[in-house]
Amino acid sequence: MILLATYYEIEKNMKELGYLYVLANSAMPNMVKVGKTTRSTAERAEELSKATGLPTPFIVVYEQLFEDCGAAESFVHVYLEAKGYRVANNREFFNAPVSIVVKAISLAPNPIDDELLTPELAEDNDLLEHNEPDELDDLCLNEPKPTYPWSGIFEEAEAHYYGHGDYIQDYAEAMRLFKQAAKLGALPAYGRIGNMYKNGEGVREDKNKALAFYKEGAKKGNVYCYWAMAMLFIDEGNKNNSEKCFSLFLKNKPEKVPDEQYFTSDELRNVLHECIRLLYRKVVFSIEFPSILNSFIIDNLPAITKGTKESLAYYLNDNNFSELVEGHKLILQYLNSFDT
Repeated sequence: MILLATYYEIEKNMKELGYLYVLANSAMPNMVKVGKTTRSTAERAEELSKATGLPTPFIVVYEQLFEDCGAAESFVHVYLEAKGYRVANNREFFNAPVSIVVKAISLAPNPIDDELLTPELAEDNDLLEHNEPDELDDLCLNEPKPTYPWSGIFEEAEAHYYGHGDYIQDYAEAMRLFKQAAKLGALPAYGRIGNMYKNGEGVREDKNKALAFYKEGAKKGNVYCYWAMAMLFIDEGNKNNSEKCFSLFLKNKPEKVPDEQYFTSDELRNVLHECIRLLYRKVVFSIEFPSILNSFIIDNLPAITKGTKESLAYYLNDNNFSELVEGHKLILQYLNSFDT
């Protein structure tokens, strides 16, 4: 039984090499079918034509080979559904122009392209000489902020979460959109979903589900999720697991931060804020500060000091926060010991 279970898990996790196809049928104008197959798309079109009983056959209008056609199909279906093109949730038919469907397929992960270098690119490479480096190499255009297929949905989710602009704060709708963004490949969505389960925002509080989403986000490359797991274990009093997660956070943190996919500016602000929270526990309640984070404090001392001062200024305006005022003053004294 154990061998069979292991074999099943291996089979389940294997990538599915195959095609994503777009089929059209003159009997269904303005509608296309988007599906996957590990065989030829022509064979699949013929098979469907016989099975449906439509008076005219399906024709293949587009196909693309993928390393994992199952993952690619899921991505495209979610993308098109988010834009309102899906006819029914359990069907593969979409009332969308072929150009829109092809664009969605072009955004799907891990396509396989046989034509790696077009003639135009080859000609450009012949004209652009590879000279020795000189001062001209430093002259570069500013790189545009990257956009992703999930950017619009993720921003809308944030608007619902915070109640930005004309949006009414709605945690349940934010959760729905964050999950949709995650299906489209938004790594930051995993941390947001985990935090909402951890805090019971729009859903019943569930630390185990929070941990599951943090784990999945970390596996996919979102570094913040390591930190979020560490804080979850700290709140649960599990020192060993929290230190392991802090270690993984420091090990995997990109050199250039923030990064809007693997470690965003919002996630960095959360980390700095929670670092101040850990320092507050140390100076006020004498709760041990994770020594593994000392290097992180040194690397980010100006930002942590600035954040502490901003919090202190806020608390100074209200007599009800006298304890917090004294605590943040002690944090600043502690931070001064790192400033050599």
